Amino acid sequence: MAIERSDIHHFTYFLYGEAFYGSHKGLRYRIGIEPLDNVFYKKPEEREGYLIRAYAWPEPFNFNTSKDKVFKDFPFSEEGVCEAVDWLNEQYNELVK
Repeated sequence: MAIERSDIHHFTYFLYGEAFYGSHKGLRYRIGIEPLDNVFYKKPEEREGYLIRAYAWPEPFNFNTSKDKVFKDFPFSEEGVCEAVDWLNEQYNELVK
């Protein structure tokens, strides 16, 4: 069993400048817009330059205390969130298994 796209909030959630935190069998992760900003009311052309950034790290640490945290940037789109989920599954295999 892996992290599924349905485990992560809908793309609209990220438009409000919120980050999503989760965990999966020893892997903790965070997905959010970078830079963290509310872009919901911005026009699509004003959203250029924003990214989806996914972080992954092994338990038991939290986001602020983990020294083994890695991250990767993805396009600011639904497809970018899907790519981030795939990357998190790769990180699970590298950091936890």
